[in-house]
Amino acid sequence: MDSEVVHQAPPTSPVEKTILASILEMSNINDKWERPNRYENVGANGETPQPSMCSEITSTLKKEAQEKSDVIYNNIIAYCTSSNSPFIDDQFLHNKKSIGTLHFTKNGVKRHEEPDFLHWLRPSQMFTKDGRSFPWSVLNNPRPSDIEQGTLVGDCWLMSAMALIAERTDVLDEIIPRKQYSHYGVYQIKLCVEGKWKVVIVDDFFPCYNHTNSIAMAVGRRNQLWVPLIEKAMAKELGSYSRLHGASLTQGLSMLTGASCLTMHVLRFREVLMMLTLFGHKSGFLMCCHCGSFENSVAEAEFRAMGLLTNHAYSILDVRYENGNRLLRIRNPWGQFVWNGKWSDGWPGWPAEMKQRLLYGRRDETGAFWMDLDDFIHRFASVTVCKLRMDWSELRVTQEVGGRSDKALQMHIFDTCEVSVTAFQKGAFNKKDNLNDLMVCVHKTTGDGRVGELIEMSARIAENHFTIDEFFLAPGKYTIICHSHRAQTTRKKVTVNMVVHTRYPIFAEHIPLTRKAAQESLHQVIIKEGDVVQNTNNGVVIRTLTNKFRGMIIMADNCLENKYLHVGVDCTQSMNIQSSRGMLQIVDVVPPLSRQVLIVLSTIDDSAQYRVSNSLKTLVHHKKYLLPEMWYEAAISAPKSQHYPPIDSSSSDVIHSITSVF
Repeated sequence: MDSEVVHQAPPTSPVEKTILASILEMSNINDKWERPNRYENVGANGETPQPSMCSEITSTLKKEAQEKSDVIYNNIIAYCTSSNSPFIDDQFLHNKKSIGTLHFTKNGVKRHEEPDFLHWLRPSQMFTKDGRSFPWSVLNNPRPSDIEQGTLVGDCWLMSAMALIAERTDVLDEIIPRKQYSHYGVYQIKLCVEGKWKVVIVDDFFPCYNHTNSIAMAVGRRNQLWVPLIEKAMAKELGSYSRLHGASLTQGLSMLTGASCLTMHVLRFREVLMMLTLFGHKSGFLMCCHCGSFENSVAEAEFRAMGLLTNHAYSILDVRYENGNRLLRIRNPWGQFVWNGKWSDGWPGWPAEMKQRLLYGRRDETGAFWMDLDDFIHRFASVTVCKLRMDWSELRVTQEVGGRSDKALQMHIFDTCEVSVTAFQKGAFNKKDNLNDLMVCVHKTTGDGRVGELIEMSARIAENHFTIDEFFLAPGKYTIICHSHRAQTTRKKVTVNMVVHTRYPIFAEHIPLTRKAAQESLHQVIIKEGDVVQNTNNGVVIRTLTNKFRGMIIMADNCLENKYLHVGVDCTQSMNIQSSRGMLQIVDVVPPLSRQVLIVLSTIDDSAQYRVSNSLKTLVHHKKYLLPEMWYEAAISAPKSQHYPPIDSSSSDVIHSITSVF
């Protein structure tokens, strides 16, 4: 049997197939459920288990981080007061290294320059557009129009995210716990870095142009500091301002809110996009969008002629259905250069009443414009939704993946509730970083503690973070397992921060992830998500997994009681593919009533196009060793063997070891 699967990069988002169903289901839920006051989960021995973690602990750790930061903050203030000098952050010095090599476009030319034309100044030394019309403050009735992106760093993703939280005082209160202007220049910024809450202390020296003394990075209009302070805190955590270049909208919203974020591709959701955005807006979710990325200079020129920037992030401020018109309110974080087509400010077709209500009443939103849904679909590539729910519980834990002491996360669910799971790779903010492939699986835990039915899973994906969108769990025990084929084969550990958001508080504990449990997890994935490519009456079942997996996994079940299954796989015509067996052509003998994962094929370059081509040959025989008619060279080179290449059960090849089919 021959089959060939050809895939294009980038892969389909792991949440796209389920997002519509989950949002529709959520829209019918009664939001007035009462939170239970106590939890009962009595085990077989009559005792209530005491897991080591619960979602309330995350809130406690969050408060403890703030308290520790407060101690440092007070010590800094005491020193600055006694010395009558401003705070200078020695962990983020005022030098070129903290700025980094700048990537920007000037006069249509892309430039990469060292920041020799910049120096560091405090607010009182800087020149601003608002001059002395407004005193310096941290916050002054913030609004989206306060934000102006600098021209030296491509962090529109962050500016768009900040524009969305500008009107959310509850979010800003969390990010900036101390809102008073500091004469000593000491500020605390609370961020969710790689899935973990952290309070970052920064000073108020900012990179400014030598010749004008105006700030070179993000600007907060009306002399507000919250915009450049958040940007600086982000830069400090990443190592430099230049590291802010070119991240994603989900990263910006996740770091500012700690909420789960996901991206919808516009063309795949065009028929229901308005309903999804309306639902998100009414639910208080934060939404951004990304203008289509075009390499063609002619297309880019056409977009600019219409007032749009390709490969640029925008905020979605409002969604309306007015007199049969489906409209979105969008904002360019630059604060200027806006859409000039249908429903723009200067469009002559505005009905007078709508113009008065939707346009004249929002003149202060610089950089914002209305756009029809059809125009939006043709010009924007994706919409990012941040599911911000201030009343939900969250559990944040760290675990190692790919080592001999791997852990799994076992959750105790006491009430039927919605759950989302997000995984962050530690130390991997940009795609240029060394990203490992991750696949997160949520399983029902059996009564005897084994890995059971697969409930939800992510795709195998090499991203800095990803989310399994909301799904429902009934009361019981569940195990979350994180796989990394690359980490397993290279024997290099990956640190992953796991975040679980739930409607109700949950309890969880780390448990050892045995090789047997990891193998059972993979088997459940193949059974649920894979395709049966051969199912014979004589008891042979061959499955392949390509769904949610960049590559292919092939698994064979021999349900016969007294005969051996001889199976050969030839994938030598594949492209950009590596094999877990070290070879693209293999042959195995599967004993009676046994199951084996024959081969795992994964992409070498996770961002490039790939092709999986496999030729499958099976034979049922009473002999248990390799047969010459299956592969002559293998049978001759490995006589009295059942596998070629051989399987070493003491190594990572445990994934290919034989198990019972029942």
